[in-house]
Amino acid sequence: MNFFNFSVTFVALALVVVTAQQQHDPNYCYATDPIRPQLTRFSSRSAYETIRGRVINPGVSACTPAKFWFYSRHAARLPGVNDIGRMSTIQPQVNNIIAARAAGRGQAVCAQDFNLINNWRFDPNITVAVEQFLTVAGWNEILGISRRYRAAFPTLFPAVYNRNWYTFRHTNRQRTQASARAFADGLFGHNGYQQVVVEPILDPDRLLRPHDGCHLYDAASDNTVQRGLWQNGAEFQLMLNQVNDKLGLQGNQRLTARQTRTLWEICNFEQLWFSTVTAPFCGIFSPFNNLMLEYFEDLDYYYNSGYGGPRRLFENLNCPLMQDLVGFLETSNTSENVRIYSTHSTAFQLFLITLGVFGNDVPLTAANFAQQTNRQWRSTFLTPMATNIAAIRYNCPNGDNDVLFLMNEQPLVIPGCQANGLCKVNYIRQRYNRFLSANCGVLSCSNN
Repeated sequence: MNFFNFSVTFVALALVVVTAQQQHDPNYCYATDPIRPQLTRFSSRSAYETIRGRVINPGVSACTPAKFWFYSRHAARLPGVNDIGRMSTIQPQVNNIIAARAAGRGQAVCAQDFNLINNWRFDPNITVAVEQFLTVAGWNEILGISRRYRAAFPTLFPAVYNRNWYTFRHTNRQRTQASARAFADGLFGHNGYQQVVVEPILDPDRLLRPHDGCHLYDAASDNTVQRGLWQNGAEFQLMLNQVNDKLGLQGNQRLTARQTRTLWEICNFEQLWFSTVTAPFCGIFSPFNNLMLEYFEDLDYYYNSGYGGPRRLFENLNCPLMQDLVGFLETSNTSENVRIYSTHSTAFQLFLITLGVFGNDVPLTAANFAQQTNRQWRSTFLTPMATNIAAIRYNCPNGDNDVLFLMNEQPLVIPGCQANGLCKVNYIRQRYNRFLSANCGVLSCSNN
């Protein structure tokens, strides 16, 4: 690097650091913040309630609602195996935080936030035996979604279960099974799921886990370059220093990047499970610190299941799902009218790529965080817990049927369709025609 380029880089870096310092409040108190903007910035551990739409408008079309297709990520869950391992062994670092306070350091943490940290212990009931199981909060998330759609489209959801009318599918994980059951309870009442016949789980499940078994996806989905550059870069390192300084940690007791992220993840999960209480460890991070941690997650998703990966491959993976969706919207079969699918965040993000939505960003990199304030590829909004897409077909008198796309109970604009989420079934067929005539067994794991 010549002197001129080095000087420009150094000046730009200095400006970034100054900007970050200006936006960071070292005395921020989470417990007393009535707004808590972080709640809509917890990445894929965000609660559905914080991002969902508030009004479903079934009257957007003058035609008659006839079919309902629903594709959802499971709702709030417990941590996974690796997360449990890190969270259950973080207590020594928590003890260091408490000791620093006793020594007169870490006074920037307000008393309310510190008291929560001081009293925190990892829940011993969260074990590997129940890793990633659906929580009560998750059950209630899906239950609410189901009830709101039933209220918006009462003619589509008969209160008495009929196997011919309803199709339910989920993957071979407890969290998707329980999510499907919660949706059924929202339709049929308490324990209504017990009468529901669920479709057999596919193996391999090309419909709900399209990336499983695809060697090309496995090779492409381990891209950690930008995430690593971000974590080792000046902005993220400044955030780590801000957190450690706020806690009063010194020397080898200062939190590493992994330990810092673990405390943030505990904050995310515990706030997700208990929305009406203040979660410990959230007060460690200012809202601006939180944005940097969210960006770390977004870089991961962007390259491993988003537009930063091999786009054609990612589009093709959901060939079976596109055939399922369009075929369902087009069919004249009036006996099966509701399909409910429960899946996972990776599959959901890959489906967004197939649909071609949220793809207008300048590529996310470790070097352009400041320019990505309004990025579309934001995992908090794309894949919070219970994120979902609904496609509602309306029968129109002339046969030119409408379809309404909603994502998280808000209009989802398919390119070429109306801003209110409304489109024509014939246009959807035209737009995604290459999937409809394809041999998905060949296309779905290819770059063609």
